[in-house]
Parts: sequence; structure tokens; C-alpha cells
Amino acid sequence: MILLNINEVYKAINSNERVRQLVKTAPLNIIEQMDVKKFDTKQFVLHQGERYQNTYLLVKGRVKVFLNSPSGKQVVLDVYDSGMFLGEQEAVINRPYSASIINISPITVLSIRNSDFVEWTQKDHRFADRLIHNLSEQIYHLTKRMERYSMHSALQQIGLFLLYCAHEHIPITREKITYEVDTSYRNINRVLKKLADINIIQINRSIIKITDLQTLQQIVETED
Repeated sequence: MILLNINEVYKAINSNERVRQLVKTAPLNIIEQMDVKKFDTKQFVLHQGERYQNTYLLVKGRVKVFLNSPSGKQVVLDVYDSGMFLGEQEAVINRPYSASIINISPITVLSIRNSDFVEWTQKDHRFADRLIHNLSEQIYHLTKRMERYSMHSALQQIGLFLLYCAHEHIPITREKITYEVDTSYRNINRVLKKLADINIIQINRSIIKITDLQTLQQIVETED
């Protein structure tokens, strides 16, 4: 049974290059304590304000990181894909989760006990350096997102995200927009309809295509 478990762990590690690079120098005793877990969509949930005994490394799939206000409003902080840790900050400082997490696709994760994760950071200096780099990127990305939420209208937020997707050649869907914009789904649909009516975008079911990049750029720059 132990041999089967470690084989599953190595199979998961080697299935993704980013994960493989993260675990590359991990002590063997840490790897031996890892478990592979798989979840269907919306079956992996970690709640803001709760404590958990494990840290997770996302091997496959996507999760949404979000805040829930007392009024029921949800603010999406980020969407993580493979190679991202879940709960690493809380494990290091021994605190309850600062945000909630739910998987928005089927996922595979490596489950690591918090005590093992902390030991890993202490023994593997290469990994500790990578972890600091990753956390710094997350803070930078979160700061830019909060700037967008607090300083831009819904139209500007959506426009900025559409321009980002165009620049990075990322397919655009309504679902992705809901994770990037701090406004209601109804308001998102209203803005998208407005952009479609003036021929800046085309909407084919859930897929969105930008047809007038220059005008979109002008709208984002001039919108108050």
C-alpha cells in the first residue's frame, strides 16, 4: 500500500513540469508523507476563517480564491491553476484561512501536512527561495487587482481584462470575466451587450471575440 501511494505521488509530480520543478529538491521523507487527492468540480472547499491541517499543491485543474462579506457579496481575489499552493501562508504563520477556496474544475492536488510543509521550507533552501518568489508574485497580482476593483468602473475593468486576454492570446469567456471583475453578473452582461452593440466584440454563446481593439483601448482610457 505504501509503495502504491508513493508511486501515485511521483506520477502526479511528474505529470506537470511546474510541479516537478517545485518538488525537485524536496526531502524524501516529505515526499513520502504526501497524498494524491482528486475532486470533482465544487467538491473541494476551504472556508475563510477556518483552520486546516494540510497544505495543498495544485497539480491539475483550477480553483477560485475569494472573500465573502457579511452581506453575502463575493469578491474574487484570484484563480489558480497547476503549480500553485493552497494554504501555504496559513501553514507558515499558523493562522486560519484568510480567504475561501473552491475548485471550478475537476482537480488533482498533493496534500501535505502543515508540519511537513513548514519542515520542507526549513530544510530545502532552493524551495524556500521559490516560495518567496511565488508569494511576492501573488501579492503584486493581488495589489493590481485591488487597484482595478477600487479605481475603475465595471466597463473599464472588463475592458482591461479583454485587452489583457488579447495581448496574451487567451480565449475569453463570460465565466473568466466573472472571476476578474468586481461587479454583478447582470452588470457584466449589460457591459458586454453594450460593447457588442457598438461592434467592439462579438459574442458566440459563451465565447467572446474582440473585433475592434483600437476602439476598446480608447474606451478604457477615456471612461470615467
